[in-house]
This record gives sequence, C-alpha cells and structure tokens, in this order.
Amino acid sequence: MSDMVRELPGILILSHGPMCTAVMESAEMIAGELENVQALPFGEQDDLEAYGQRAREMYAAMPEGSIVLFDLFSGTPFNQMMARCEGMEVEGLCGLSLPMLLDALSMREFLSGGELVQALAESARAGVVDVGEFMHQAPEG
Repeated sequence: MSDMVRELPGILILSHGPMCTAVMESAEMIAGELENVQALPFGEQDDLEAYGQRAREMYAAMPEGSIVLFDLFSGTPFNQMMARCEGMEVEGLCGLSLPMLLDALSMREFLSGGELVQALAESARAGVVDVGEFMHQAPEG
C-alpha cells in the first residue's frame, strides 16, 4: 500500500467472488491505470474474520476521505468489514456497478468521504435507465 497517492482519496471495492476485480479491470479498460483503488473479493473458502480484518486494514491504510464500494448491503463483505470497524468512521456505498466506480474515479478529484458517497448515490440512481422507455421516447428536435 506504500504506492498510495496521499492526496487522492482511495476506493476499496468489496464483493462476493470476483465481481470487484472484474469491475476494477473493466474500469481500467475505460479510464486507464487506476490510482488508489483496490479490490478484495470474498471467496467461498475465505475465513470470515480474516477477510473482515484484511478489509479493515486496507481501508485504514488509505488516505483520508477514502470510500468503500460494496456489492450488497448486509452481505458477507459488508458485514465482516463493519464488524471490525467499531469506532472507525467508514464512508461507503452498497450496490457496486461499473458506472458507480467510473463516477467515483472522476468525482474524487474534487469530493471525498461523505460528500463523494452522497454524489455517487445520486449519480447511481440517475444511471438506472429503462431501455424500453428510452427506446420509445420521441426524438427531440
């Protein structure tokens, strides 16, 4: 973790299985090399307590204003990290998606911590598009 850019808020991505790694790799295809971004997948064979402790340690080592993106609220990655973060403020958002990560990458240049999480939540809601409705909209002009 010594290669962290101290001024840039970090993003820790936690998920069941390789989703967090895959989303990170997809974001790299679009945005290039990702600084201060780490993924920690939870595998079926992983020890629950060790996973939660590792997630806590990774987050604690990140710069101030860093956030955590979880795949599911109240899922194992979320529960295990939260169980080990007593007394530690954690800023994060559940519902991991590629658009969410891409927005986090661009927004963290000027937002961090709770402000970044709030902006991401708004962006995530706006990013859910009903394709059928989109296809039936009359063209503007």
